[in-house]
Amino acid sequence: MRDFGTRGYQGYRGRRGNGRRWIVLALVLILLAAAAFLAAQRYMVYDMDGSYHFELPWFRRDGAVQQTARRGRRQELEIVIEQPPAPAAVPVRAQELDTAVLQGGVARALEALPENINAVAIRVKNTEGDLLYPSALPAAIEANAVAGSSIARDSLRELTDSGYYTIARLSALHDSRFSFAHMTDAAVLQKAYKNYIWYAPDSSFYLAPEKELTRQYLANIAAEVAALGFDELLFDEFGYPAAGRLNNIKTADRDMTMEEALMLLADNLRETLSDSGAKLSLVLDEKTVLDGANAKSGQNLAVLAPRFDRIYVPTTEENLPALRAALAPYGAELIPILPAASAEGVYLLQPAG
Repeated sequence: MRDFGTRGYQGYRGRRGNGRRWIVLALVLILLAAAAFLAAQRYMVYDMDGSYHFELPWFRRDGAVQQTARRGRRQELEIVIEQPPAPAAVPVRAQELDTAVLQGGVARALEALPENINAVAIRVKNTEGDLLYPSALPAAIEANAVAGSSIARDSLRELTDSGYYTIARLSALHDSRFSFAHMTDAAVLQKAYKNYIWYAPDSSFYLAPEKELTRQYLANIAAEVAALGFDELLFDEFGYPAAGRLNNIKTADRDMTMEEALMLLADNLRETLSDSGAKLSLVLDEKTVLDGANAKSGQNLAVLAPRFDRIYVPTTEENLPALRAALAPYGAELIPILPAASAEGVYLLQPAG
């Protein structure tokens, strides 16, 4: 008689034994794979795009850049971008053009320049306070200070598009137009006559930098001129009157010193031009630079020089070493204003005639 129960039981146990062997074998393979992966970690190299590859010791080239992962963690890649060296600053070899070119003739004037000239300057605001371009500032229009036509606008566009480095010259505080239009709120006043303007020896007038309206007006002009496309704004007459009956000037209502007022004006101009990319420069006379200050005008080299990119000085070539030595502590670049080209190759030449 056959024992069907026993044979069935024995067959079942055989099949179970084979399954256990396969499970054990799979676990062993998984453990071996994990161990191999952990061992290979030291040869894993991450690429710049985040992928990785393996560099085995017997295939690794000498001098190759290695970025390996240690202890199962991916190291951060340190990316160093080498910037090309900044181009050397080109020395300014500028020629100031006569304002007559604003009535036409820019092309002829540029064609007549010597080959070594790489910059041109043009006056856009004179000591009368005239703006020699068609300003749209309401305050300038109200003061009858706009003296430029559409021809001047087109001439300035031709100039700033010429490829030359362009410098706009502006009289800052020597300004008869706006001073006379706003005596109380903007002008240097007389001491003896209440709210009446002070006269310079040539019967011209000055703006007072301690007055907010003065600073705002000049800042608005600076913004407008920079928007015309000039690379640099060069201010002269940046000081209080230094000649004439100075003892007749009213000073009792000033709420700051002359040095502080000029410093504040310079800071306002710097802030105004900060987004334009235009340089901010200043004309000082030779004596003020060599002495370090001018008590009459309120100009102080230690206060003003650090606030301007360049200091222009009417001078002679023989005095250049002394002037550079005087400016050296403040980091301001010296540009001499000369009647003829300097052998040192940096200058602003005055208009011919």
